[in-house]
Amino acid sequence: MKRKTAFKLTSLLLIISLMAVGCSPSDKASQSQDDKTISVLLSAGEVGQFNAWQARTEEFTEKTGINVEYIIVPYKNLLEDITTAGISGQGTYDVVAYLDTMGPSIQQFLEPLNDYAKKGNFEFDRWPEAALNLSTYDNKMYSLPVRSHVQMLFYRKDIFQQLNIDKPETWEDLVAAGKKVQEKTDLSGIVPYYGAGNNGQNLYMWTSYLWSNGGDIFNEDMKPIFNKKKGVEATERYINLLDQIAPSGSKTFGEQDARTYFQQGKAAMWIGWWWAYSGFNSDSSDLSGNVGFAQVPKWEGKQSVSNVISFPMAMMKGSKNKQAAWEYLKWLAEPGLERDIVMDTLTNESPPKQHSIVVTQKANLKNNKLNELSNGFYNVGYENFQSAKTFPTIPEWPQVADILSTAVNKMATGGAVEPTLNQAAQRIEELMKEAGYYKKGS
Repeated sequence: MKRKTAFKLTSLLLIISLMAVGCSPSDKASQSQDDKTISVLLSAGEVGQFNAWQARTEEFTEKTGINVEYIIVPYKNLLEDITTAGISGQGTYDVVAYLDTMGPSIQQFLEPLNDYAKKGNFEFDRWPEAALNLSTYDNKMYSLPVRSHVQMLFYRKDIFQQLNIDKPETWEDLVAAGKKVQEKTDLSGIVPYYGAGNNGQNLYMWTSYLWSNGGDIFNEDMKPIFNKKKGVEATERYINLLDQIAPSGSKTFGEQDARTYFQQGKAAMWIGWWWAYSGFNSDSSDLSGNVGFAQVPKWEGKQSVSNVISFPMAMMKGSKNKQAAWEYLKWLAEPGLERDIVMDTLTNESPPKQHSIVVTQKANLKNNKLNELSNGFYNVGYENFQSAKTFPTIPEWPQVADILSTAVNKMATGGAVEPTLNQAAQRIEELMKEAGYYKKGS
């Protein structure tokens, strides 16, 4: 009996041992991590910030045990891929990047983040209000604005020093500076971009004129008002740059065309997205180390009003790994991660393909070290963010933008300002009426 008992005991121990070998700790970890793999959709284009996230993801996995699989698609396919995944509800993607203007059309496929933030004491107000507005629909946060861009004025430091020109504070100063540049050099004063299309890029500088003058696109009832007195004044001033200090080619320029024109040293000023600053100062740039920056100009006696665009990150409603997806979003939003990526860029500690100057959080915008390394770039960015406005986050905005973008180009190529604005306002009001924005009889 003792021998049989001992044999049974030995056999049992052997079976347990074999079972343990068949499920080693490494296999358990692998199995656990497989259960915690999330899929993240990003836009292609060698975006330095996206590349830096991917390069540092191992740190996130070590910290959380969550693996991250990145799917990179061309920008032109981004909206279609998100929409297709959202309709299927199969959890194809857990986290997605999207352009802010896509937000209203894909809102139904995104998971509101307010409850997640409340449970974890996660504060949204770390970001400027303008950036938050582009992630907010129906008073709920649907994404984190971890990639946001503000407009800034860029200028040729050598030309301004040579001609003893101060940084323009008003639109009047800008025209005066541009005229002096054109009188004394062979450069254009400024290179704007009036070309239609390009996601409505020709509207951003126009709205800086409009908003600073106290005008707006819609009133509180969503009726167009850009064709009223303040809007007409602002538009005439914006279009008149062509007769004063802008090259004729800018009538058809898109944002990239104008940016390239400036970077080639053909104009003294350019207004556009702040991310371009790193390109202006790259080794391949004709202007490396010679570009200054300032707030977007304002109307005399009024406030500067810049514009903001965003490429936020959101959780898909169909995700099967929502808690893991939230952990990843929180990691992207860590102030230290954002600060370190930019710090490594400014000190050349990271490879060029991971370079990013994008800072979105207020604390980092005011960070002393970052401003010391950038000659106060982020302090100016902070002021622009704080005074900025954004386009309406409504599903109809792409159609509205197309109408306005076409109108701006028409005026730049000779169309009368007030009649063109009136025609655009009428078309937009009809569009908004069909969409159900107005009460009957209004």
